[in-house]
Amino acid sequence: MKKIIYLVLLIATITSCEQKKHGAFVVTGVIENAPGKKVTLMETPYANAQPVVLDSAILKDKGSFTLRGRANEEGIYRLVIDNGPDVIVINDNNNIKVHLDVNDYRSYTVEGSPASESLHNLFEDYRSKDSAIFATFKVIDSIKATPGQDSLSEILQTKNDQQVAGLNNLLKKFIDGSPSPAASLYALGIASQTIPNEEIIAMVNATAQKFPEHTGLAKIKSLLAVKTPTPSTSDNTNTSYALLNKQAPDLTMKDVNGKAVSISSFKGKYVLIDFWASWCGPCRAENPNVVAAYNQFKNKNFTILGVSLDQDKAAWQKAIAKDQLTWTHMSDLKQWESAAVAAYGFDGIPFNVLVDPTGKIIASSLRGEELVRKLGEVLK
Repeated sequence: MKKIIYLVLLIATITSCEQKKHGAFVVTGVIENAPGKKVTLMETPYANAQPVVLDSAILKDKGSFTLRGRANEEGIYRLVIDNGPDVIVINDNNNIKVHLDVNDYRSYTVEGSPASESLHNLFEDYRSKDSAIFATFKVIDSIKATPGQDSLSEILQTKNDQQVAGLNNLLKKFIDGSPSPAASLYALGIASQTIPNEEIIAMVNATAQKFPEHTGLAKIKSLLAVKTPTPSTSDNTNTSYALLNKQAPDLTMKDVNGKAVSISSFKGKYVLIDFWASWCGPCRAENPNVVAAYNQFKNKNFTILGVSLDQDKAAWQKAIAKDQLTWTHMSDLKQWESAAVAAYGFDGIPFNVLVDPTGKIIASSLRGEELVRKLGEVLK
């Protein structure tokens, strides 16, 4: 069931939404230290597998740009810089200004869009809490094999549970208080990774009541009503952390040419193992970000291994070519019966893990600007 909730809400984060001001909008600003690079304004409409390019421009010497879009409703947009980070923008106003230094991309600013500013602040708060959870989880994992540490392990597990609860409360508070349906939907997508299914459904219903004319929320609410969940018996809160600090499970599958490829053959490099499928709309929507990250870091002992949950080999190959995914790919063409699902324990895609040169998993569930940030940290 979690895969249903997570996939639906990932689609929800890129849904067109009710907005306060309709029609044309303009995104202007300055992007420092990226002269001559192209900046693109992208939208991914509801249930559309491919991003829609609204406008693009080549950055001038001082990094200034002007991009224009038109939308009937409020939505989520990405400002994508070639071989660089991206910025999430919501068109809750008609004139939005962005300032970004590619050498210090975490400190970007957005003016004229309260919803975009609120999301940026949420990302920073989320990142801080998520890092603390990861640190505690690593300590718990390291003492499990040490005899006589049961009491300490219990204390740390209680601390970890409290940290996860704090993270979830941060997301709930944001969703409850946000005046933006688009920002609320984006946060719901994040929350679906750590909050149990039943709570997520209740939160979607409450948000739909808050924005009764919001067509995207109505669609998500209807989809979840059809996919009535069974009571959850698994602990969803630590799914993203359970793999951390462990050796990446080895898998061997065929590449697009029928040649056997093993995860273990990538030892010695940092590798992002990217689990996706040609039929997965959110995966295809995320691919431009993965391509940008690959191009930015591919010369720093880093590569990507795509692991597909496809069944149709032709569709898989076509998606690789269309999305320009130039790294190694493999699949056993068994969709959700794939050995990858059992080995890595994920129940929704897109999903990924970042593996260090020793074969140890050091991060997971990296998307968008968070992927670029993490790679920037480890590939200095």
